[in-house]
Amino acid sequence: MDRRNFLRLGAGGAGAAAVGLALPACSPMTPTPTSVYSAGVASGLHSPTEVVLWTRVEPALAPGVTSVTWEVADSAGFGTVVASGTAPVSAASDHTVKVLVGGLDPDRSYWYRFSTGAADSPVGRARTMPVAGAAVGSLKLAYASCQCYANGYYGAWRDVATRDVDAVLFLGDYIYEAGLIQLLGKVRDESFETVTDLAGYRSKYKLYKSDPDLQAAHAAHPFVPIWDDHEIVNDYDRTIFTTEPARAAAAYQAWFEYQPVWPIDGTRIYRDLPWGDLGHLFMLDTRQYRDPHRGGAPLYGTRDITTFETAAGRSILGADQRSWLTGGLAAAEAAGTTWKVIGNQVLIMPLRVRDDDTPAARAADPSLPLHAGAYTTANFDTWDGYAWERDLLLRSLADGSIRNTVFLTGDYHAWWQSPLTPDFDDPAAPVVANEFAAGAISSAGGANNENVLYGDAVLAPFAPRPAYIDGLNNGYGLLEADASTLTVTYLKNDAQFAGSVPVPRVRFTLEAGDPNATQELL
Repeated sequence: MDRRNFLRLGAGGAGAAAVGLALPACSPMTPTPTSVYSAGVASGLHSPTEVVLWTRVEPALAPGVTSVTWEVADSAGFGTVVASGTAPVSAASDHTVKVLVGGLDPDRSYWYRFSTGAADSPVGRARTMPVAGAAVGSLKLAYASCQCYANGYYGAWRDVATRDVDAVLFLGDYIYEAGLIQLLGKVRDESFETVTDLAGYRSKYKLYKSDPDLQAAHAAHPFVPIWDDHEIVNDYDRTIFTTEPARAAAAYQAWFEYQPVWPIDGTRIYRDLPWGDLGHLFMLDTRQYRDPHRGGAPLYGTRDITTFETAAGRSILGADQRSWLTGGLAAAEAAGTTWKVIGNQVLIMPLRVRDDDTPAARAADPSLPLHAGAYTTANFDTWDGYAWERDLLLRSLADGSIRNTVFLTGDYHAWWQSPLTPDFDDPAAPVVANEFAAGAISSAGGANNENVLYGDAVLAPFAPRPAYIDGLNNGYGLLEADASTLTVTYLKNDAQFAGSVPVPRVRFTLEAGDPNATQELL
């Protein structure tokens, strides 16, 4: 069980988890479908001439349907259909439908729909990307993560659906495989059952995608999704493919079935998306290639970093992905691309609360581990557990003079903003990037460990200290960029109330060429 989540369970919940008690389901896993397209429609950002279209046909309401027609038009009214075709519907893919449509014009919106003949789907908007290097005036992205269905309502998605954005980056934890997180704050009915097989994972996606606000966001904008851990199991690493291969395969199959992503190479999801001459998106996978964690983490509290976490070669990305990322960032800089935007599942900034790596301490004990001290990320599931690779990546930005790099991060159910340096123990180290970590769509807990230890995460003695901390609120982030300026706005939402409306809380601004972000409370 996640250490942060444990703190909110109380004695009863913790006891149940500790002895492995089965918790009964409180409701059916999925609601009774009311339409043929009960999971809505979705599109995925893919290339300058291609888009991914997705839907699911409910077999109980469309018995015998083995194919659907699809249409892509140049307007929401379908005045001119520019592409059309048919796609199969099969139980082998749980009646999901996925189409890669090509031959489209770059850098524009299209509208799409599906039909069984007897029933038409809702209309959705898809979008092609600008051609790499083409002149582009703006980039607008919403980004979000962590949407436990039971913990809250999706008012944040309802707001995203109304925004003028090019695409939505989803940074992981689209579903939650286990029910214990519901004990943090159960607002809606969801089974406590932990899913481990293909039928179970599919049922989770059907439940989450039944939400009308999530459907509205998918219909309004193309998504660029990546997974984190709860799409399989909490805090997993690459060893799961040998310890639980059937479970891992089932979880990944369900993710690819239910997300508007076109497979590019087996289970690889890391990919880059150039946005003309203005931006370049790099979407990471910090989960399936990562080295294992050190055992024995406390359920709460702090933990000292050791040479296990700081060992040379220890990787959260894997060598191939690291080479792809550093090479891609260098190439984007060489091409004159202004903004490099990295979609990243887990915090890259350090959460150290006791600094043992002072010059005096290191002189007294040269064997101290790198970045010695105590961390609130005591399970070291974030980049804190992969210090060598974090420093290597950030050093490559400095060495290559790669400017205007931002990390957009999910996972922690809290809001952070931090400048990043190649060596956070060196006050003279240059700022080479900035991290903007947005709160969860609905998942509860926040910066729970820090809130419990210090009364509020903002009171924690971080060393170095993040520029902004909010360990309590849900919501999403909004990035808006042009050739001179990039802003990131955090929008707070109270997910416990169905009618809650997100409100801007703080805005950060970066000027091109200047790594120092300014902050404005809203």
